[in-house]
Amino acid sequence: MLGDNKREWDSKLYLAVWVDRVTIKKSIGFSAYQLVYGKEARLPLNNLHLVYKFVSERYLEEVNFMENGLVQLAELDEYRREAQEQNIQRQKMVKALHDKKACDITFKKGEWVLKWNSKDQDKGKHEKFEALWLGPYIVINKGGENSYFLQNTDGEIQEFPVHAQYLKHLFS
Repeated sequence: MLGDNKREWDSKLYLAVWVDRVTIKKSIGFSAYQLVYGKEARLPLNNLHLVYKFVSERYLEEVNFMENGLVQLAELDEYRREAQEQNIQRQKMVKALHDKKACDITFKKGEWVLKWNSKDQDKGKHEKFEALWLGPYIVINKGGENSYFLQNTDGEIQEFPVHAQYLKHLFS
């Protein structure tokens, strides 16, 4: 498709966006279109006429549009509920995989640690000799199975816990 004229790739971009919106996502089992509108996406209007003609010839039953609308609203709530449940299940699975891979490092209350500076870790976001470990911090308590709350040397307690993967002992 793009081989003919590589300069006009953006003229086909709307098709790619449409496909992304109507494609069913593996992680939640629904398309973005279904979650927003509560129904399957329809073909573009120029193709819809032929489909409508085929359906009307095949099924001559009278359709109650109000009843269909109410049924679609009920289905929309069910789609969203199912998508939310599947998303929660996926998050649990990803967390379990992450925790399984994470090394079993434990810190005790009062230990001195350094925290990895993950926002500046990418190439070009820091200078050559700039430290990527921040701190020192003091572990004040455990925030979860693998996370800890920290306090800096000025006595300020960090608002969010830090995963043990991003910490290391200061004196080791």
